[in-house]
Amino acid sequence: MQKAYTTDDIQIDVVAHKQKVAVGENFQERITIHNETNSALPATRLVATSPSGYVRKCGVQVPQVPPYKEVTVELEVRVSPVVSVEQVDPVVTYSYHGVTITSAVPMYIFTGKLNQLRPYHQSAPHYNIVLFGIAGASKSSFMNSILALLSTENQLVHRAAVGGGEHHNSRKLAKFDLDDGIPVTLWDTWGLTPTTYTSGDLQLLLDGDLPSGWDMDFVYDQFREQLERNAGTKDSRAQHAVLFFIPHSSLDKQDETDLIKSTFDQVKHLNPILLLTRADEVDGSIRAAPHKPSADIIELKNQASRVLNIPFNRIFTTINYTTEKHKTFPIDRNTYEILETAIGIAEQNYINKYPQPQQRRPVPQTTTTSHASASTSTTVSSPSVTSVAPAPKPKPVPKAAPVFSW
Repeated sequence: MQKAYTTDDIQIDVVAHKQKVAVGENFQERITIHNETNSALPATRLVATSPSGYVRKCGVQVPQVPPYKEVTVELEVRVSPVVSVEQVDPVVTYSYHGVTITSAVPMYIFTGKLNQLRPYHQSAPHYNIVLFGIAGASKSSFMNSILALLSTENQLVHRAAVGGGEHHNSRKLAKFDLDDGIPVTLWDTWGLTPTTYTSGDLQLLLDGDLPSGWDMDFVYDQFREQLERNAGTKDSRAQHAVLFFIPHSSLDKQDETDLIKSTFDQVKHLNPILLLTRADEVDGSIRAAPHKPSADIIELKNQASRVLNIPFNRIFTTINYTTEKHKTFPIDRNTYEILETAIGIAEQNYINKYPQPQQRRPVPQTTTTSHASASTSTTVSSPSVTSVAPAPKPKPVPKAAPVFSW
């Protein structure tokens, strides 16, 4: 009769390799078996599975483990060839000699697709994605969520200043190159209000005319010489995708929805993604399971679709870290889904701008809709209307020359 072992007899330690893979690709794990008994553990197979079947049943043969010794084995964890990050299980279950443990897998491991990006035009070596929206809509917080997702550490990352409302900290255009060789640059912007972006700043930003470090109070003519001198590198700063942030409460304020509609029209040629922020104020359960939204969250997205005339499948909810000290898989997965979608749009816009020789016309971008919409929304293109911006108020010339990053 085979001896029954317990966790007091056998300790199983799992160390995830830091080599990243794409969703749907197998990944490697290193497992160490500790024998805490005074007799050898017979050779047998260690088996891996996962709750919903993302990890297909697989295993590795473990040799005999001498008393009070340990043996380390390498296991290629086999997964189902899925295409949706929502199907990824956050844990893997390991069984060995009747002892079963569950090991968490960081979302970071499944971001390998981002390292496969290959912008090919020498004047635009990165995909540029601008974070834009209503003042205090948690743009900088989302920036930090992305940096946390891509970090190998479990602690949270805070590189972008976070503010809100009247004392929001983002007053300058700031760029953040993603780490680990990912050719994507995120651009953090100052907030949208009735008194900002009234002098053509938004179009200048989208076209790549403005450098990192540009202050919201600057006027183009003050720095015309510098801007024109660096116009030859504007392609490296031109934006390829837009993440448009609005608090969910904006949907109930006519003045804000009017501002959002008029501004959204200026970026619609880039197929922007609308991000509803602070959705956990509507339903707190979304923090634990963003990929399983409640009826209230779905209705919130439907409301945004109706009010702003935006397709349902281009509306996401952001869940940022607030009081957490360590990363969580649900928040990281939700952040990755948004980032992956934005990069997909950036790629299509990039190809449209820089078609490769003998390249076929790109297939229109499609976005997987995770949850059925209760209503159908279509986007109707309205005739282009040229509006005359109000004359900007005189702004003081800065006392010290600003430092720009071109």
